Amino acid sequence: MQKWVAFRLSRQGRVVDLIRRVAEARDPGEHGHGVEVVVEAPRKKWWQALFNRDDTLAQARIVVTREGGEVRYPFDIQLVTAYGANAAHRLGTRQGWAVSNSAGMAFVIQKGTHRTGFEFEELTAGAVAALAKLRRKPQDRGWRARIDRSVKRS
Repeated sequence: MQKWVAFRLSRQGRVVDLIRRVAEARDPGEHGHGVEVVVEAPRKKWWQALFNRDDTLAQARIVVTREGGEVRYPFDIQLVTAYGANAAHRLGTRQGWAVSNSAGMAFVIQKGTHRTGFEFEELTAGAVAALAKLRRKPQDRGWRARIDRSVKRS
């Protein structure tokens, strides 16, 4: 398993670097199903989370490569939060993005074309912004990200 990389909400460059590294390597992952970059929001203190549903894990799982290491639009981001499948619809819309509740899972999807190139900064900003909105007033410190090469999709 990869190590977690710490970053600040206000400085997301380390996450962009992780995504770019996976994409450039065209890494198919351990099982050939692709690689995800997992972004995790900091947890609130238990007394702050008591009435805000913020005491559980909040992750954005960014699908960077697909089967065989393919990198292409659309980029899917699975939201794993206390809101479950309803998380994506709590976010509202964002230019160039779509939200989905598919098979009981919440997704935010970055649309685009290969002609414009990949916008990894916008992909990162969208994933982190989604978690930040669901977390309600998150702290700047305590965010972390890692590469997950053990993805298995059915």
